[in-house]
Amino acid sequence: MVTLDCTTSHHDGVTLVALSLRDLDESTRVTVRNRLDGPVWPPRREGLPVTGWTETGFEGVVGPGDHALGYATPAPPADPPAVLDDATPAPNADGAGVSPESAADVVRELGDPSPPADAVPAGAAATTDADSCDAVTESDAGPAARSTTAARPQTDGRVPAAVEPWLETMAARVEVAETLADAETLPAATAAVSEAGGLAEVRTLAESGATDERRLRRLALRAAALADRRAAATVPVETLARIA
Repeated sequence: MVTLDCTTSHHDGVTLVALSLRDLDESTRVTVRNRLDGPVWPPRREGLPVTGWTETGFEGVVGPGDHALGYATPAPPADPPAVLDDATPAPNADGAGVSPESAADVVRELGDPSPPADAVPAGAAATTDADSCDAVTESDAGPAARSTTAARPQTDGRVPAAVEPWLETMAARVEVAETLADAETLPAATAAVSEAGGLAEVRTLAESGATDERRLRRLALRAAALADRRAAATVPVETLARIA
């Protein structure tokens, strides 16, 4: 007999529901209905709900064995959060129409741009598309900027103070994103969301990925090009000293 086990976790106004379908002896068409007082926010792939999910629950064919499903909802928790309305054997189906998702998968797919508050180091200014990596390389903008830089050379190999806060901010964002991406269980997903500053911040971080990557790659390319030019620009100190 097919059974459904449910657990919930509530954080930042969102309830994460973890479902376990057990004891499936063969491919079975199941209907799982959300009982919480709010719409289902289904797991997504490339921005689209995974096959079988609707605003009221899940209906689809799953193969033999145990399966983990998960979704989010703005409704408060209740017991039980979901019920198994139907489980009908579907021996001619292969169960390939659905890929079971965990609550962590739900968290990964919620998105919205700008960094989580916890990912921004204290005192570091936020950047925009206009002032991101171009701003941190202003010393290469023109003769006046270059002469100012030349007047105060930094020879210890450290990252310049004007660049370090931005790089620290980006590194912190990457670490938060990695923690969220690695969350494979409901407790891990809940902890990762909490550490990121809440689900709203997770949404914010999810859609900033492409922008962050573009900025970092632009900075890396520009820095590499400048490093090559600097290596080739050998200053003839002795010659200049003789003619000065």
